[in-house]
Amino acid sequence: MRGVLSRVILVCAGLMLALVVAEAGLRLTRPIPSQYLLPLHYKQEALQRIARDETYIKFDSTLGWVPTPGSEHEGGGVMYRTNRAGLRAEREYSVVPPAGSRRVAAFGESFTYCEEVDVSDCWVAQLEHAWAGSEVLNFGVPGYGPDQAWLRYEQEGRAYRPCAVLIGYMIENINRVVNRFRPFYEPAGGLVLSKPRFLVDGPGLRLLPNPVTDPRQLEDPLWVETALGPDDRWYFPGVFVANPLDVFQLVRLGRTSIYRREREDYEFTREWADEISDAYRSQGEAYQVAGRVLIEFARRVRNDGATPIVVVFGSEIEIRALHDHGQKSYAPLLDWLSREGIVTIDVTDNLAQQAGRSGTSRIVENHYRPLGNKTVGLTLSYRLPALTRATCGPA
Repeated sequence: MRGVLSRVILVCAGLMLALVVAEAGLRLTRPIPSQYLLPLHYKQEALQRIARDETYIKFDSTLGWVPTPGSEHEGGGVMYRTNRAGLRAEREYSVVPPAGSRRVAAFGESFTYCEEVDVSDCWVAQLEHAWAGSEVLNFGVPGYGPDQAWLRYEQEGRAYRPCAVLIGYMIENINRVVNRFRPFYEPAGGLVLSKPRFLVDGPGLRLLPNPVTDPRQLEDPLWVETALGPDDRWYFPGVFVANPLDVFQLVRLGRTSIYRREREDYEFTREWADEISDAYRSQGEAYQVAGRVLIEFARRVRNDGATPIVVVFGSEIEIRALHDHGQKSYAPLLDWLSREGIVTIDVTDNLAQQAGRSGTSRIVENHYRPLGNKTVGLTLSYRLPALTRATCGPA
């Protein structure tokens, strides 16, 4: 027995020595920079600024966030302004549409909002200019999913009585409808707020409201992980909350390795094409929620007496894939919407054609460039008059 005990002690000592050497080696070599190891940096400072109303994007207890009404913000050489209703616009709009004018409202995320271009270059302004007798209201909000766009229509947009509603849908948005706290999905991004989401409920949907009533609640990462993690597809336990054993680099590296295997994070890879394509091919929860949200949004618009049109925005990945290979990873969603009688305009087709003539870099970088926005505006001005005649009148 003494011999067995001696061997056990020797093995344990060897393991301890190996762990000490490994820990020392990790601290010296740092194979992964410390800022990329779990727990990731939690943006307390950004949340405190939001709580003090010092940001262009403000907290909203129902929608998650909205542009601060009547404000302006400069970023990347572009001036962003909102009117008193929180729309990206250089002027105010009356709630009642002006006599003799058709009113169109656009809802969506940053591709609808037109990030990275001046408002005059935005496709919304381009459409308004090309389609005489129209005014197009931009209800787009950076970072939104189609679920938030639908809820913004319900909360704010319906009151403006549009005759047509453009439901902007960017292909990557399939990932956002199963997200509740934006940093779980995009830890390195600038948005640090929570959002509502819908759950599949039999043949329909059930709303899971935003549980946050005050942005200061989000300053506690443990509360965030407990309250928002369980129904977030992108949540990983302890992503922002330290483990007692995190004093050891070896433990942090191990946790981070598991995290990286479970998901592709913006910190580690820039290409999400496979992840997004799989979501459409698998037709799992994200696909079911995204499709049902678009369908129910469109039905509500139709019941309100307006014409709904889903406008599909492809990113650089989709534009290149369509131009080079004629492929649409999101084709199953287009087919589903068509079967449900939901009209779509996929502007990716015309953008890919324009990219073939002018080069993709002139069409899109992170967002559509002025030429890309012009292409979208002209595409819609050509297609919309016939599609909206029943509710908006003749062109």
